[in-house]
Amino acid sequence: KSLPKEIGNLVNLEKLFIANGDLESLPAEVANLDAVTDLEIYNCYKMDKFPKAIAGMASIESINLSNNSQWPADTILNGVKALSSGEAAAKIQIIYLTENNLEVLPKEVCNMKKLGLLDLSKNKIHTIEKAFGKDINPVQMCFDYNQLSSLPTVEIDGRHIFCQTDDVESFSFKYNNFTEFPDIFSSDSKY
Repeated sequence: KSLPKEIGNLVNLEKLFIANGDLESLPAEVANLDAVTDLEIYNCYKMDKFPKAIAGMASIESINLSNNSQWPADTILNGVKALSSGEAAAKIQIIYLTENNLEVLPKEVCNMKKLGLLDLSKNKIHTIEKAFGKDINPVQMCFDYNQLSSLPTVEIDGRHIFCQTDDVESFSFKYNNFTEFPDIFSSDSKY
């Protein structure tokens, strides 16, 4: 149901996977795990709030926090803000945050300049606070099964974009509340 605080002494630990168990919380000392690049806290149904201590982990590149629908919307929103402003924000490349209760994607996510894969499917997202603009160039992005009806854009060189699309392989917004196709792509692009 818990991990000992001594886990914070494992300073060379690179991967921490916690899934499908009875874990109720994480000790604050997990923030000391500066070498962890891959973090998974998946389907921990007894953990009733976002483990904010992970925002102190300095080297996270890949994070999976999926299937934690017991986290209230405000808790997960504040957790995403903490991650986006935390030690690893500039290093995070992959985020899986599917099947949760996220309602708003906060503007702080734009701090994650290396973000290449973002999967936020099966949440309750109705608002994205800020377009990713020219600084974020994802390869895969999935917002399927949410409640979006529009996308924010930023004007760059006379065109409105949500994010850079030069490297996009998959860009999916299925099963949302759009009534028209968002004008976020340029027909002038070589892609």
